[in-house]
Amino acid sequence: MYTLGHRNPQGIAIHPVTGELWQSEHGPRGGDEINRIAAGANYGWPTITYGIEYSGQPVGSGIQQQDGLQQPVYYWDPVISPSGMTFYSGSRVPEWENNLFIGALSGEHIARLTIENNRVTGEERLLASEGQRFRDITQGTDDALYAITDAGRLYRIDRD
Repeated sequence: MYTLGHRNPQGIAIHPVTGELWQSEHGPRGGDEINRIAAGANYGWPTITYGIEYSGQPVGSGIQQQDGLQQPVYYWDPVISPSGMTFYSGSRVPEWENNLFIGALSGEHIARLTIENNRVTGEERLLASEGQRFRDITQGTDDALYAITDAGRLYRIDRD
């Protein structure tokens, strides 16, 4: 087993500078996560979570931290239902270099996370006015980003 303690992994991407593996996963009601994956680590589900059961009751003991269990790099509450994700490594939009882009299903947007020293320092929500469930995102050979929705719409994302 490489890692354990995941609830519902949805996306995975390799950081273009560090080579580290990052992952998105759905929490229950609250607590969607971005994790930096390390071999042998336990990411806590269902012992720790920032979410609650759909009934409104706590998950397990209702705790968010415990020694020996990894904290997420970032979490959302309320949820956005993160899906596919990619790091931007192109030159077309220099201010996006090494930013993490995540499709949001229930959030109906693309989340752009700025990261410094493995910490999220900012979040921007792109295409929120489109009313689409964004399923996946990738970088094209032209250095633009391309996102696909559950409805089959393809979006080209860039600053031009």
